[in-house]
Amino acid sequence: RVTLDAMIPRADFEIQGKEFELDLPRELQAINSLEKSSPFLRLLRKPDFQRETNHWTPEQLATFIASFLDNEVIPGLILWKSPNFVFVIDGGHRLSALRAWVEDDYGDGVVSLQYYGGSIPEEQRKIAKRTRKLIERRIGRFTSMKEMVGGNVGSEDQLRRANRLFMRTIQTQWIQGSAQVAETSFFKINSQGTPLDETEEMLIRCRRKPIAIGARAILRSGAGHKYWSAFDDGSKARIEEAAADFYELVFKPEVEEPLKTLELSIGGSVSPVDALSLLIEFLTIAGTRQNVIVTGTGKTRLRTIDDDADDIDGSLTLSVLRNALEVVRYITGNAPSSLGLHPAVYFYNEKGKYNRFLFLGMVMLITEKLRNNDRNFFRNFTIKRQQIEAF
Repeated sequence: RVTLDAMIPRADFEIQGKEFELDLPRELQAINSLEKSSPFLRLLRKPDFQRETNHWTPEQLATFIASFLDNEVIPGLILWKSPNFVFVIDGGHRLSALRAWVEDDYGDGVVSLQYYGGSIPEEQRKIAKRTRKLIERRIGRFTSMKEMVGGNVGSEDQLRRANRLFMRTIQTQWIQGSAQVAETSFFKINSQGTPLDETEEMLIRCRRKPIAIGARAILRSGAGHKYWSAFDDGSKARIEEAAADFYELVFKPEVEEPLKTLELSIGGSVSPVDALSLLIEFLTIAGTRQNVIVTGTGKTRLRTIDDDADDIDGSLTLSVLRNALEVVRYITGNAPSSLGLHPAVYFYNEKGKYNRFLFLGMVMLITEKLRNNDRNFFRNFTIKRQQIEAF
């Protein structure tokens, strides 16, 4: 799937500022509104809790752009005007796809590089290149089509599309009301279409919890949208440093299938869907030394992300990341505590497929020994290691 998350920046619904005047148009001249010089583009935002814009395949992207140029029916946009910005409540993928075409950026271009601090996974680059080739073959580059406007050089289809380029509009509908009304509308609308999976829904619901913030920080090695931007500069810097260290230990080197090397990461794929789910479970297990909750009836249950308080200053997120890093450093890396467990032996099956449950099982085992201060386990494990690995 194509990573388009950089095309529309994120912002918090609740940010307050000076109200600006804007006529609420019923139609949006899409291309004009998405070029670099557009004032509307400078106002355009996604809600900060929205899932990553990465649910379209290259084929879906190319088909949508062709439909736009061929004057076919396109679902309208649903927008909300806050005091500071214009938020996309529904239609983020559509606008992101058009801007990606305008910028020639399908996850590896100038906008994406700036958004991710220059750190883009190889898998993302490969998909971007495949998307670019597909769109150039079916449609052509935006810059080439723009030069055809009003001219007579090109095929009949190309000229027809070019002359429609800056005239095509998309219907818009505006939500009236407060930030709370807009957020409620967002959840109702986005429960349809491409449904949220369990991880995405949980991340949105628990977006201010330390595990959710920590997982999102690690996913992009401290780059991308700063879900921790409300914290002070010192806390932000420490969270980003810890997240980058974690990413380096768990997701490097990047895994390519089929496997052609034994230089493997202990965390498997860096695909956002797979990696986020793994990180949530990892941080839930290893991010705290209190994995069991005692209920009011005296029974015990496993701790979940909902049991944590919202993080208001970054301290809880930093604590989760540091606890998790301690566990990771028992598995891999150059720290004195590292067992140097080889991923191919411990976390991949005989067919070369990553097994998250083997990995999380080891994480749970090490976390338990640290919680119980059972340092003898690591000595005993080392003594018996040859037999374990042979098995």
